[in-house]
Amino acid sequence: FEGVAGDAVSPEDIVKKPWTEGLSAHFRVYSDAPTRWVAQLVDRLEQFRQAYSLLAGVQAVESAPIIVIAFPDHSELKPFLPLYEGKPASISAFFIRASDENLIVLPLSSMSSGSMEIIYHEYSHLLLRHNQLIWPLWLNEGMAEIYGSFELIGGETARIGSERPRHLATLKNHPLIPLSQLFSVDTSSADYNERTRQGVFYAESWLLAHYLMLGENGALRPGFSQFSALLKSGQTAVQAFTNAFHFSLAVGDRNLAHYLEKAKFPPAEFALSQDVRGSQKCAFRPLAPVEILFHLGDELMRVSQFDASEAYFKKAAQLAPRSPLPLQGLGELAADRKQHREAVRFLSDARQRGADNFLVHYALGREEYELTAQSPGVFARLPETDIAGIRSELEKSIKLAPNFAPAQHLLGFLDMVQGEDLASAQKHLSRAIALEPENQSYLFSLAQAQIMSRDQAGARKTLEVLRHASVDPSARKQADQLIMDLEKISSGR
Repeated sequence: FEGVAGDAVSPEDIVKKPWTEGLSAHFRVYSDAPTRWVAQLVDRLEQFRQAYSLLAGVQAVESAPIIVIAFPDHSELKPFLPLYEGKPASISAFFIRASDENLIVLPLSSMSSGSMEIIYHEYSHLLLRHNQLIWPLWLNEGMAEIYGSFELIGGETARIGSERPRHLATLKNHPLIPLSQLFSVDTSSADYNERTRQGVFYAESWLLAHYLMLGENGALRPGFSQFSALLKSGQTAVQAFTNAFHFSLAVGDRNLAHYLEKAKFPPAEFALSQDVRGSQKCAFRPLAPVEILFHLGDELMRVSQFDASEAYFKKAAQLAPRSPLPLQGLGELAADRKQHREAVRFLSDARQRGADNFLVHYALGREEYELTAQSPGVFARLPETDIAGIRSELEKSIKLAPNFAPAQHLLGFLDMVQGEDLASAQKHLSRAIALEPENQSYLFSLAQAQIMSRDQAGARKTLEVLRHASVDPSARKQADQLIMDLEKISSGR
């Protein structure tokens, strides 16, 4: 819905403060706080990312850029919070994941308290994304809570899994959920609320992940690795659990209750292969008023404060009538409002004024393609002359940002619908999946291209990933139906 925060700050007041951009290897930070505070934040984010990569043994890859809006304190952040029942949500910081941008918003004054735990938790979801369709929800959330307590000890030791007093207080006052019930919780369940991350589900998810990964002096850790492997092989969460740990859910209930009763939750310390303590390189530059308004307007758009976002973009246009940024913002806002013709008009004007970044090319190609739809989400083959401009915009986006999954997916989808180069379609769709393995729509697109190529075995293999219990129920049902259709084709029925 469209809302306006009661404590909204006018664009005129915002640009009275000096804002800077801090650019590091993996983060782009916008802030009106002292640059030394921003530098400390960048150090912690880069250290967490680097430590995770060293622990996991792989280099984490993010398809979309990570943008950070860092306010000096919570009072200045408040007007930019997501709205809940028309009022700013009761959260101290947040992380928004989207296909075209990952956004962190936090107050720098509370870095020493819970804000970094929230950011580490949500950032962990991004880094653990290759498991998202495989792991049950409790494991996804429990592991994010484990990594959310990240600390750097010295420069070459990472500590994770520290005791979480908030969760222990919850479990002290509420009985444990039976594991059979915990394993059945999905994103549609009443027990799940990612906005608040409160309640027994989150507390017990942390406890169970801690027990399996760090409890019993690490004796269960080999089983933890096998658990993930069995889930990937297609076993249900219950089957994989009992086969990996060699005890039933009922025994697991008793073991977990005993673990909670002992009240000893040692963290794990891991030696890193290199020192990550040093200050990270961060280049600072002052922001022009039009840039300030564009980035804050974008933030307001991401939290669905559309009217406030529009006011920021329009003020930016008044201050800098020759800049492409306000037009880019208005185009993206029109796209969010499903006003595709308006979006194309604004984005085309932004291109004419010099906008040449991968997001503008992608958004313009996407919105132009939306205008060809027979109905929302339904596309038909068109003469190549009608889509040449769309294809050109997507190819430009990919040339500028080869790791941008949405552009790879849309170009692959376009090739699939056209049906003339299904090999190219599968190449781009496979690349999108490699970049965003948790994106269910990408898998459906690839399966469809494989079916069109008469690769029924490949399509079935792609769809099998969507049959895991952790997948959204509606997507799982659709995958089941497609596999049934493939079986009928194979049997000649």
